[in-house]
Amino acid sequence: MLVTLVALLCNGQVCMEKVVTNSEMSGITMTSCAVNAQIGIDWLSKGPYQAWHLQSYKCIAGKYTPKSSA
Repeated sequence: MLVTLVALLCNGQVCMEKVVTNSEMSGITMTSCAVNAQIGIDWLSKGPYQAWHLQSYKCIAGKYTPKSSA
């Protein structure tokens, strides 16, 4: 089953969803996503979104298109 890890990032009042990874890219399962998701989101503190904060995250069964990209 395809699993997608999605993070909701906010900078002030502006928020956006970003796909962090999916099972095609990293081999995550629904269980590992639910248990270890924040480890996968660690790149935020080092990447281009370091000024943004993590509002929430979710593990989605299947392919997911972020709402900001739809």
